[in-house]
Amino acid sequence: MRITQSMINENFTRNLMQNLKRLGDINDMISSRKKIRRPSDDPVGAAMALKLRRQLAAIEQYNNNAQDALTWMKDTETALANTGDILQRLNELTIQAANGPLTDDDRQKILYEVKELKDQIFQEANSTSINRYMFGGYTTDKPPFIKDEDTGKIEANTAETVDGVIEYNLGHSERIPINLIGSEVFEDIFVSVEKLEEALETNDSAVISSQVLEDIKNSMSTVLKYRAQIGARSNRLEATVLRLDANEVDYLELLSNTEDIDLARMITELKMEESVYRASLSVGARIIQPSLVDFLR
Repeated sequence: MRITQSMINENFTRNLMQNLKRLGDINDMISSRKKIRRPSDDPVGAAMALKLRRQLAAIEQYNNNAQDALTWMKDTETALANTGDILQRLNELTIQAANGPLTDDDRQKILYEVKELKDQIFQEANSTSINRYMFGGYTTDKPPFIKDEDTGKIEANTAETVDGVIEYNLGHSERIPINLIGSEVFEDIFVSVEKLEEALETNDSAVISSQVLEDIKNSMSTVLKYRAQIGARSNRLEATVLRLDANEVDYLELLSNTEDIDLARMITELKMEESVYRASLSVGARIIQPSLVDFLR
């Protein structure tokens, strides 16, 4: 087979273009800091990167859910803690009313404070978290308790609210309830306080010292029970947030290993390819013979 000058020129040009393409690819990688710029660069790696990005997006959403749930839990704990403090004061007033003869003035003073404390519990029962009523079940835009201005009695707003457990999604097949049902927490409390009001108005110390005092203590126990539940859920949420943060770091590292370049290595390869390209040009200048066109210039 006869090797012609044209064949030499074509082979040289083809090899030179391949060297130039490798040089351009490395330059693009260094500019983008990514070794996968299109799926054809690494189909398996591109599929893995897409999967990791979907997982990272899910982790971000789960983390947002957990943070929102934690805010709700903290606001719920505040409402319950305030209610517990109020009940403690009501317990003191109940003991005071039960343990000794009271003048009409003494009873009126206690009754006035009891009414004020009941109104404060009413405010706690209608507490909100980011403009959402916390104790109204599924109905977060309507107050769960209403007050009859004529009688002063407080009752569940059953005409407007729908009891139900609100759950947040924190992961694959992992959900957590975030709310408490207001009627279960506060209804007996209001009954106890209103019973105390009635006993004070009728000066019925026997009812105060027996039934009312026991009801107030039971209400305190109820609040403590629900505070314990909220505390346990909060601990679970905080542990979940820590796990999600750790998962995010792990997946980001995997994504970086899949997509990102080793900059030092790429710069070294760039220098090598530049040297190869310059050597190719130098060799080509020697092996490509001048043509008639070169002499006509």
